[in-house]
Amino acid sequence: MPRRERSPGSQTPTPTISRSAIPLEANIIELYIDATSVNEQFDEAVFCFTDDTASAIRNGGVPTSSAGAAAVLSAFRKRMRSRRETPVSGTEATLNGAFMDNIDAELLAGLLNRDRPEFFSAYMKGNRFKDLRFHIRPFGGVPQLLSPEEVALINYSPRGMKEGIWYLAHRKLEYENGSANSLEDPRVVDVKHYKIDANIASNRHLSATAEIFFEALHNGTRVVKFGLVPSLRVSDVTFEDAPTHFVQTGEEKDSGFYVILPLVLTKGREYRLVVNDSGDKVIRTAGGGNLSVGARSSWYPSIGSFVDRATYELNFSYPKRFVLVSVGNRVYEGVSGKTAHSSWRSDVELKVAGFNLGDFKRMAIEDETTGMVYEGYATKRPPASLSQMVMSPTPMMKAAVFKSQVATRLFRGWFGPLPYGRLSVTRQASFGSGQSWPTLIYLPVSAFLDSTQRHSLIGNSEFMFSRFVQEVTPHEVAHQWWGHLVGWATYHDQWISEGFSDFSAGLFLQATGPRDKYIQFLRRSQEVILEKNPFGFRTNDVGPLWMGHRLITARTASAYRKLIYPKGGFVLHMLRQLMFDAQKASDEPFIRMMHDLVNTHHNKDASTESFKASVEKHMKPWMDLAGTGKMDWFFGQWVYGTELPSYEFEYSLNAMEGGQAHLKGRISQEGVSDGFRMAVPVYVRLKDRLIRIGAGNLIGTDSPLDINMQLPWMPESVEINSLYDVLAEKVTIKRQ
Repeated sequence: MPRRERSPGSQTPTPTISRSAIPLEANIIELYIDATSVNEQFDEAVFCFTDDTASAIRNGGVPTSSAGAAAVLSAFRKRMRSRRETPVSGTEATLNGAFMDNIDAELLAGLLNRDRPEFFSAYMKGNRFKDLRFHIRPFGGVPQLLSPEEVALINYSPRGMKEGIWYLAHRKLEYENGSANSLEDPRVVDVKHYKIDANIASNRHLSATAEIFFEALHNGTRVVKFGLVPSLRVSDVTFEDAPTHFVQTGEEKDSGFYVILPLVLTKGREYRLVVNDSGDKVIRTAGGGNLSVGARSSWYPSIGSFVDRATYELNFSYPKRFVLVSVGNRVYEGVSGKTAHSSWRSDVELKVAGFNLGDFKRMAIEDETTGMVYEGYATKRPPASLSQMVMSPTPMMKAAVFKSQVATRLFRGWFGPLPYGRLSVTRQASFGSGQSWPTLIYLPVSAFLDSTQRHSLIGNSEFMFSRFVQEVTPHEVAHQWWGHLVGWATYHDQWISEGFSDFSAGLFLQATGPRDKYIQFLRRSQEVILEKNPFGFRTNDVGPLWMGHRLITARTASAYRKLIYPKGGFVLHMLRQLMFDAQKASDEPFIRMMHDLVNTHHNKDASTESFKASVEKHMKPWMDLAGTGKMDWFFGQWVYGTELPSYEFEYSLNAMEGGQAHLKGRISQEGVSDGFRMAVPVYVRLKDRLIRIGAGNLIGTDSPLDINMQLPWMPESVEINSLYDVLAEKVTIKRQ
């Protein structure tokens, strides 16, 4: 099976994943049904397959009347073709997609694509659970989740407390032979280039022609599935300039858009496909010259959001009173009559393309340091919902652009340069969320308002919300590195995008604000990780970072965001502190590692294991707490595990001649298993200075660390974990 381009050293997973996957899945099932296994009886089932299941049924089953079977099949087809209006809790688009199968199209693809591995799906009506779905799909049990695992068990129960993906794992044989990994490529084609001509009418109707140039990754493929928002209706498709068939059911039925090719594809050969589509729901009016651009990743036919990298040539026509900004570089802009035109090109491969438009005022600055052009786009008037309460967002546009410029300069030093020549910061209608596409950032309205305006809108909540506003711009800028330049391989690895960007926002606060602002950022992150939800679940205990979206259940809906963002960032922060060169008081080892990580994964996807390999390449002797030359101990605890230590530090200081001091103390580690190990930094505080004097390595709970040393000065105090170096449940310091 062909693979996506990966980094060296990432082809062999460590035993950690293989050993832990099944127990972790038992924990996920328990979140749903308070049991670690599923036992269910059912009297109705529909089996869909391309393997030899039919023979097995004929050989082992007992024939019955077909009348009942016909009724079951009819009800099944009706149910499967009803797109529900209320998506599941949590990550709606991802999980809702997991329930929307076009079974007929998938069966057709399984039968016509000769090299496609066989699959099996069972849709069961149980006594307790009325719609259980079991899949064995070699191209991913839940492809919408970017899952490499082939085996899935899903409970479909709209608005039910137990709805979700109960089980998702590799096949047993893969665990037994050590081949289970996250590097499998589900694609049948590799799109190389898009040429899209899009027209946006005055009534917001979008029509587009997409030329798609792709390479076949398999021999014998005849059916190719594309992602396309259902509200965009395909009128015709041509393959190699000849009309061809396609499958796209009603807007409220099934999901996906499938092209049926007139001939089988040859592996390694490139082809051309042209798709014409149009629809009315991609662009909506938000009032005040504000437009809301939805379906940002599915407004054109793609192999899948964030799955494929390609170059882009994008040509737009739109009402001349609007300004449009897209990804890549602007190569043309002009007006003819009542219509404006702009063309954009990216010669750098991108994972996704998007655009924003509105009655924008535009500004631009050129930065000689980074060699980049920074653009700002803000509407002259606020959205209709805020028009009576706030002024124009435009005056704050300069501040937003300046902040993105400063963030890019900072991150360039920590992570290396970007391959893009420009970055556009645009205002969107949303008040409290941002998004980042390559070269194009969508910032919320709140980022273009001052504190007085925000206070008039949200009152006392402004104090808490201002923290979000401080972090959202550097966070979204950081996604240019984490998510785009360096992608993530699967849902297990999405913390590399969101967590790393959260960490980057912390770097920005540390570099641009008073010291306490950065400390407050770390403290808030820890509080979020430790807090309990209304159901009594503490965020950290729901499951390990590595489980990603799977941590979203009806009782733990916020766990994904509260772990992937702050804990993901905290893990990277702990690595930074662990790599810190105390003798030189330098972050240089960590910075070299991060530069190498970006270079190794330049326009590639990183997995948790390939990131671990980068850390191990640059690990220092003091990081080898297990004596193996590997970082399994760290990743096993903080990425694949949920343990949290507590620390107690007792110490005494005695004055000595010449202003020196004698330090004697003991550090104890509690609340963890016997093999849990961590390096805990020790600091002395001298008036307004904090100096790191070393780190104590602790293992388990029965081996406290004794300190007995002479200091060249008498400090005000001695501390541990002063910079939140370790994500700890509790830290107690007692001076004797």
